[in-house]
Amino acid sequence: MAPVLIIGCGNPLRCDDGMAWRVAEALSLRQLPPEVKIMVQHQLTPELAVPVSQAQAVIFLDAACEGRPGELRREAVSPGPAAAAFSHEFSPAALLGLARELYGRSPEACAITLCGACFDHGEGLSVEVQAGLPQVVAMVLEQVQSALPAREEREYR
Repeated sequence: MAPVLIIGCGNPLRCDDGMAWRVAEALSLRQLPPEVKIMVQHQLTPELAVPVSQAQAVIFLDAACEGRPGELRREAVSPGPAAAAFSHEFSPAALLGLARELYGRSPEACAITLCGACFDHGEGLSVEVQAGLPQVVAMVLEQVQSALPAREEREYR
């Protein structure tokens, strides 16, 4: 059981859609506590309801299509209808709802998004997303720090 589960979602072969993969890579190079688990997926799937139900907190990472390129957002995510879980548009809210429906547990969660500029085929990130990566990493580390039980101060940067 991971008290904090970070789920990055996107396609690393679609330019800025690979943002979450880059953030997960940067986080994996940090000395995070063993209670933090990082997963990357091309899309959210019903199978993720198992690890989500076992976490105390979940942080979803994804590139946003709507907004100003480089715009960073953090929003709380509440469980939504699990019925939408079997469509192509499986959202963090639907995943939390499915975890609650199947396993009786839905952890606190937030979504951190960075608005992309380019979603074409390719592995490079736009200038705006590249510039925003350090802020995304910092925001995730802040969420991890607040989600973990009180313990001795640690620096994850």
